[in-house]
Amino acid sequence: MDSFELIDLLCVVDACASDGAAGRLVSMSRAVEELRVLTGDFVSSDEAAANALSQVALQRGCAVLFDEQPGANIVGEY
Repeated sequence: MDSFELIDLLCVVDACASDGAAGRLVSMSRAVEELRVLTGDFVSSDEAAANALSQVALQRGCAVLFDEQPGANIVGEY
């Protein structure tokens, strides 16, 4: 989490969390994409971004989905 600003991580987690039957769920592929767009950081690894985002998501009470395909909308918007 050192290379990312906490406020950026919080904004992305809140924006990407979808409410469903299982509670708040964050798709990591979508969240990583959003973090890159927000920060302009296309150098950090997907793993580093997903790790930082997942820590914040879990602390905010969200379930985390580690999907691998960027742009894949596995979780439908409600």
